Amino acid sequence: MSEERRRYIVSGYMWAYMQRRRYYLAVMVFLAAVVAILLGISSSLPDYGMNLSLNLAADLIGTIVVLFVIAPFIERAELHRDSVLDRFDHRAFIRQAADARHRIVILEMWTDLLQDGYQRPFLDSIRAALEQNVEVRILLLNPDARAAEQRADDLLRRTNVVDNIMDNLLVLNNFRNNLPEQLRRNIEIRVYSALPPVQMYRVDDRIVVSFYPVNITSWNAAQYQTSPRAQLGTFVGTKFDELWEAPSTRTLDQFREITILVNSGEDQKSYRVKFVTSEEETYVCGAEIVAEHLNTGIGRMPVQVVDCNAKGEREVSGSYSLLSLDTMPEDGTIVRNLLGSKYGQHHREVILKLVETPPE
Repeated sequence: MSEERRRYIVSGYMWAYMQRRRYYLAVMVFLAAVVAILLGISSSLPDYGMNLSLNLAADLIGTIVVLFVIAPFIERAELHRDSVLDRFDHRAFIRQAADARHRIVILEMWTDLLQDGYQRPFLDSIRAALEQNVEVRILLLNPDARAAEQRADDLLRRTNVVDNIMDNLLVLNNFRNNLPEQLRRNIEIRVYSALPPVQMYRVDDRIVVSFYPVNITSWNAAQYQTSPRAQLGTFVGTKFDELWEAPSTRTLDQFREITILVNSGEDQKSYRVKFVTSEEETYVCGAEIVAEHLNTGIGRMPVQVVDCNAKGEREVSGSYSLLSLDTMPEDGTIVRNLLGSKYGQHHREVILKLVETPPE
């Protein structure tokens, strides 16, 4: 990043910071004016300098006691006290994220912070946090998991859960890819497949928790504000860690591409390919595979899938063959729409279906 660009970004964050605090700045300016007027009026009094120094010293001692002795106790008491909010406060969370100093953690199916009017302010706040070396972890539901369809049923099919998750992951992928390398190291995005226990939004020692009610989205339901040291905070923190390290959890890169092994004669070659699943069938973008096997064709080549998870575990499974989607016109529209939702572009490349073959 150029120095000019860096200065522009920093100045933008500073302006946003000042805008969020303009009320306090106005009060500070007003009080400073009042103090200046009072000092001017009292300047004619005898022993003005001595009295002013004595009063300032006493006020300074009192301020130090309040800031460094009393305030920490009040803050700790507030952190340990749980409270209930009517609904999720998006703008408050965005402000807190921009001011984060240690970590930001989100556990959700999908989040409307990445949609509509919240998207740009939220992504700006995440970038501001990354600039401060804050660790960001985001864990969303895998749209291919059965839990996505179950949640859609809970919402009476009024909300397209799968499309919302796909859109979130696409936005996050584009955001991460546009970050400088030194910032990208501090953000990690994963997808989980288990049933989600709770929704959680955390900035440093502030946690907002909700459960998944029937008929309405979680951020429109009651929210529980807690801390990592409270019982509820400890519970949701443990659940997040369990899902983060679960064998079925995948990184964002693993969600977007899989590795397949193609055996042609005595040679075996691996390919990283885009893919989608539909009706428990897997379809891959195979233009490169087809181009490299024009002479022999792909119909009889045995194929295996390399399944990796976020923990780095690797398993080679299955015995498959490849079948061109052109031979299945009834599936073509559905699969291409899924690819467009997942990768954000119209796909005209060769699409192949992984067909399981019985062992010989």
